[in-house]
Amino acid sequence: MANQFALEIVTPENIFYNDQVEMVIMRTTNGDRAILKDHIPFVAGLVEGQLRVKKDGKFKEGRISGGFITVTKEKTTILTEAASWDNGAEKETI
Repeated sequence: MANQFALEIVTPENIFYNDQVEMVIMRTTNGDRAILKDHIPFVAGLVEGQLRVKKDGKFKEGRISGGFITVTKEKTTILTEAASWDNGAEKETI
C-alpha cells in the first residue's frame, strides 16, 4: 500500500494498536495535527482527546489520555497512559 505508514499506539499495559494506516489525527499541545505517509520527523506533546485513524478509506475513532507522538521515517508512535476505541455509546479498550 503506497500511501500507508506504520502506526503504533503504546500504553503502559500493552501495545494498543500496531498496523499500517493512511492517516492519524490527534490534538497536540499546539493544535490538531494530521499525519500522512512521508511526514517530516516530528515530536510533540499530546492532550487528552479524540484520536482518528484512517485505514482502507475508513476512520476508526477513539480517545487517548494525552502523551507524546514521534514521527520518524520508519513509523509513527503514540505513547499514552490510556487509549480506547469508541464503540457506539460505550468505549471498547483493546
